[in-house]
Amino acid sequence: MIFNVQKCSIHDGCGIRTLVFFKGCPLRCPWCANPESQSYHHEITEYPSKCIGCGLCMERCPGQAIGEDGRIDRSFCPDECTECTDICYAEAKKQVGKEYTIDELFEEINKDKIFYDIKGGGVTFSGGEPLTYGAYLEQIARKCRENRIDVCIESCGYSPFDSFKEALPYINSMFMDIKIIDPQKHEEATGRSNQLILDNIRRISEYGVPLTIRTPIVPGYTDTEENIRGIAEFVSGLDTVTEYELLRYHNFGESKYAALGKTYDLKGVELPSDEEMLELTGIANTVLNKHGKYSFFMKDNKKEGI
Repeated sequence: MIFNVQKCSIHDGCGIRTLVFFKGCPLRCPWCANPESQSYHHEITEYPSKCIGCGLCMERCPGQAIGEDGRIDRSFCPDECTECTDICYAEAKKQVGKEYTIDELFEEINKDKIFYDIKGGGVTFSGGEPLTYGAYLEQIARKCRENRIDVCIESCGYSPFDSFKEALPYINSMFMDIKIIDPQKHEEATGRSNQLILDNIRRISEYGVPLTIRTPIVPGYTDTEENIRGIAEFVSGLDTVTEYELLRYHNFGESKYAALGKTYDLKGVELPSDEEMLELTGIANTVLNKHGKYSFFMKDNKKEGI
């Protein structure tokens, strides 16, 4: 299931790229900027400011989950029901998640092939977690490569290796997250240990796929010297990694939680400053530079901290 196809991206791989967001993720990071990516099922977002008060959704709802104010009581909302989104022409309620066949998704990706050819771009499969769609990922990646389209993956790395290994021959490069190096702290923050993630990163690197490792810098979770140094030490032993990117935490996804009827637990958390990002990249580089690798963060579309 796909929840978004975004065109003309320049930050998720080389050149101009199409981003395909798979719906569903095994982790539950409290800082997740795409909460609509977490569930593997259809969901409904609602935007009260767009509601015109026609009442059609309330009449159509089989679970009587919509009040006179037009708002959904999600405790009564039937699973996988999208009746209200089908009838809401004001788009105050919208369905998140759509099934694509391989041919349908390739057709959407291939629309921009002229831009890929000119700018050296391609498609980036993101999420959610694309590796949990192993067989589907292998088919769409193979079809793209057969048509000379560069394939990149963005992944948290949490999926059994055997479930996605058949896709690896068709992947040109990958961005993979290591959020927290300590397995217990990783599980406390995300709901899962990082052991499978670290094992997968090692095996993917051994396979020969070029990797960029990323860490979101989230105050109170990932922003300690111990964590960054530990991740840098792990990265230093990976043959196909040259770059370790630190991603500055942002709260752009906060409004999405409200639209899904969810609570955003990091409300009020301050964004890391340039000085803090420089300090952390410096810590990583004291480890990485000895191995011909480097750490950086992006500011105004430029790499900083190298």
